Amino acid sequence: MKKRHLAIIGLGKFGSYLAKELSSTETSITCIDKNEKTVEEISEHVSEAVVADAKNRDVLRELNLHEMDMVIVSVGSLTQSVLITLYLKELGCKSILAKANDEDHATLLSLVGAQQVIIPEKDIAIKIAQKLTIPNVVDFLPMFPDFCLAEVSPPEDFIGKSLAELDLRKRYNIFVIGIKSRDSEQINFMPTADHKIMEGDSLYILSKKEDLEKFTETSDQKSFLI
Repeated sequence: MKKRHLAIIGLGKFGSYLAKELSSTETSITCIDKNEKTVEEISEHVSEAVVADAKNRDVLRELNLHEMDMVIVSVGSLTQSVLITLYLKELGCKSILAKANDEDHATLLSLVGAQQVIIPEKDIAIKIAQKLTIPNVVDFLPMFPDFCLAEVSPPEDFIGKSLAELDLRKRYNIFVIGIKSRDSEQINFMPTADHKIMEGDSLYILSKKEDLEKFTETSDQKSFLI
């Protein structure tokens, strides 16, 4: 498999955390920031760290960012992030992900060429809200168009029963695509119908959000945040 090459422009808190997280994966990372000290600090974690002013179109061209699999714009200033995103689009970058401060900022970034825009505070708040409002859900991942993937702690009356006995697809219109036991880090994907649910298991289920809510109403257990 071809190694992915990503560039991160802007090494504030978000950009730096992202670079360090990605450094533990099979990903080649180029970081760009005009602050020499910040670049020096991140250099030991990534493939390449460059001191440069990304607001300069010629600088971006010289870095050959159009050859990257993705360029992530993590600059806090609205004006600067919009300008950089526009330049990246003009240079023919394959994929641009940009960080926005609010909805208006996000709209501008999309208009000038960002294929993906994230608002970190909003995205985290939505994810936490899902965990708090849907009982028994450990983790939640929205999926398109109407489905979500959730990690769920099984209700007490599920313990000791097989998937065939529970018949969750017919009863709740949900699909169990994986099970992880308390004593293992390995997930048993696509478990067979005779697989029995044990205490401490985590169920990975695919369903529509409304069906997930109906399912979790069968248990009085509280949500677990991770």
